[in-house]
Parts: sequence; C-alpha cells; structure tokens
Amino acid sequence: MSTRQRWWLSKIFILLFCLITPPILIYANGYRINWHSWKLERTGLLEIKSEPANALVNINELKAWWGKPKKIVTPVKLKNLRPGNYNVNLSLPGYYEWHKTLTIWPAQTTIVKDIRLFKKSEPQLLAALPTTTLSGAILPLDNRQFNLATKNLTTTSIRALIDEQKLATNWLDTASISLACPLPNGKIAFSSQFELWLANPDTATTELLGRFSQPIVQLICLPNSDNYLIFGQDNGWQVIEVDNQQSHLIWQLTNTDHLGNGAIDKKANTLYFYAQIGSTTGLFSLEL
Repeated sequence: MSTRQRWWLSKIFILLFCLITPPILIYANGYRINWHSWKLERTGLLEIKSEPANALVNINELKAWWGKPKKIVTPVKLKNLRPGNYNVNLSLPGYYEWHKTLTIWPAQTTIVKDIRLFKKSEPQLLAALPTTTLSGAILPLDNRQFNLATKNLTTTSIRALIDEQKLATNWLDTASISLACPLPNGKIAFSSQFELWLANPDTATTELLGRFSQPIVQLICLPNSDNYLIFGQDNGWQVIEVDNQQSHLIWQLTNTDHLGNGAIDKKANTLYFYAQIGSTTGLFSLEL
C-alpha cells in the first residue's frame, strides 16, 4: 500500500469515527430523535411493580417501536422511553384489570409500585342467619378463626383518630362524618353519607375521592396499604384506589341485596361480612 493510499485510509477512518461516535454517545446517554418534531429528546424510565407479581403489562405505544409485541410482566423497568403519555394496562388471570395513563418525563423515572390487583371471587357462605339479625350482627375482632385486623378499625367519630389540637382550626366538618378509618401513612379516610373523602391531619387538607348515588354504610382501611379503601353500600362492596394522579379507579368486588357489618383479616387477603344475597342471609367470606 502506497503512502498516499495509507493517508486516504487514515482520513476515512477519522471521518467515520467523527460520524459514528457522536450518535453512539448520544444514544448511550439516553437521547432519542423524535421523528415527528425532528428534535433530540432525553428519554425517561418507567418502573412498575404489582402485588401479586407476574401481571402482564400491555402498553400500546410500545408496539410500533419494538417491531412486534413482547411479553412484559411485573416487576419491570422500561428504559429509553420518549417523553409523553402511555396507556398502561395490567392483567392477570382471575384478577381485575388495572389501567392508567402514565406520563414519562425527560431524564426522570416514573415509578408506580403500590399497585394491588384484586381477585375476581365469589362470596362464600360461612354461616346462615335469620334475616332479622343482619343489622345487629357484629364480627368478633378477637376471633382467632378469622384473624381479623384490629389496627384499622372503623369508627363513627373521626375525633377518635385525629388529635383535638389538629382540629382546632376548623378545617374539617366533623359533624357530617358518618364513618372513618386510619390509613398506615397517617391519613384518614372518611365518608359523609354519599361522599368518600381523604383527610391529611398534618397539612389540614381534605381530598374528595368520589360521590355516589347510594349511601356508604361500611368503610374499611387496609392494614397494609395506603393506596386502597374498601367501602360498602347496601348493594355490595367496592374498592377504590386513592392515588390522586388521575381519576380514582373503582372495582365492584361483590353484589348484595342488603349489607351488614364487615371486617378484614390482618393480611388483607379476606373480607368477612354479614349480608343478604338472594334468599340467603348470613356470614360470608370473600377472597381479595
């Protein structure tokens, strides 16, 4: 090879290095080209965890990027996502689906880790009772057979859960509250007949979770989650997700004709309640 050929060859290698290296460095640092706006954007990361795990994650916006759909299950970390909104759906056989629109921000991690999937189960009759005893039947909270939770008890007076000094500024109308229970994070869930609220004693603020067409007659805070509440109306039990990023997700757990008292076990795996379902009145259990 002549000296001139070697000179040209070295120039070609330098040129290729100058052309190839910047895109590689840009890609490695999490930048991508937005082909719609022809702008260089910093990507973000999405982390999703669920209980139980191994839930199938479906994100329509990813299909065009990856060429063909891939099976993604929780827990999962998705890197190098372009900024924007993503419609995320979690599904697991035998469980209610979870769906929400999540926003990815440049150079940030969007973490969604307090997701619980609830079972699609049918209430099981544990003991039949006369119809007349439904309204007065009370679950024994010290019953070892049911292993019921005792920390998140529902009360009819929110003053039993919030210090009087924190109520002194009159930021909360305690007279209208019919049911209340404490969440593990210190917030208080409460209902005022047709409305469900969340109160934060530390900031003296309240947040409306939802308005309903029927009165709320039962309210249960999960002993191991800040993100979900179980509430009962005469026609059945529902669970609501209290995450305030978007509208609150609600699932109908079971239907009843008349609903009595209820309680949950310590691990929040089973709901026990008195109810009339069809022609049967008694004590029921429902797997969560």
